[in-house]
Amino acid sequence: MRDSMKNNIKTINGKIVRENKKKYNTEKISFLSHISHGIRTPLNSIMGFSKLLVLRELVDEKQKEYIQGILNGSNLLLQFVDNIMDLSQFEANNYSLIIRKYDINQILWEFTEDFYNRKIENNDTDINLILVWVTKVKDLEIETDSMLLKKALRRIINLVSVKYPIVEFELGYRITENKYLNIFVRPAKEKLSADDLLNKHQSYSIDEDNSFDYFNYKVLSGSVSMLGGELTMDSENQEFSFAIPIKHERNKGFNII
Repeated sequence: MRDSMKNNIKTINGKIVRENKKKYNTEKISFLSHISHGIRTPLNSIMGFSKLLVLRELVDEKQKEYIQGILNGSNLLLQFVDNIMDLSQFEANNYSLIIRKYDINQILWEFTEDFYNRKIENNDTDINLILVWVTKVKDLEIETDSMLLKKALRRIINLVSVKYPIVEFELGYRITENKYLNIFVRPAKEKLSADDLLNKHQSYSIDEDNSFDYFNYKVLSGSVSMLGGELTMDSENQEFSFAIPIKHERNKGFNII
């Protein structure tokens, strides 16, 4: 009898803990959502008016430099807010995946096009991105969340560009074991300096004392985990990549490269 009562109490207590945790996570996400909206609204105005000043040539060259600093800082803050929102949803297991069938080449082309559009519009990076394919795969369809995959790509480029302060990176993918899609970002080898080449075999490490660097890594890791994959770092080829399991088929009617 006593054992039965104890078990019932444990069950009730466990249920209360789970409900309180769920309520806390919901309230936290709601709070962060309001914070996100509160930051984005004035930031969009700041960035919009700053761009107008440059486009209408209402400022001199020196003032343009100051305005560019405002735009760069604003973009970083927007990325930071987006990262906070996603990470909180990852940790609360509350991120809604939208899984559909996509052509991986199409995703990479769209991502690269958006990358250069942002670069032209914001003038906030010197990085150039080169699409490469290690294998001869031209018509691969996969089931994934396209938006989250593109966010993971953006985050991995941000992280790698801090490690390798150069201006040209290669983005590509390969199929491994016929069941994993391995998407990689690496420095373009011909653009590496002598110092970079000497440090080729140093492992890629995340500095936990650098809170911003570590936070970016945590969000990237969460993004890849939500896609069902894991991060991999290959110091031999200087690749920062992630492998995700794929259900794939060949689309004979689509050939983008």
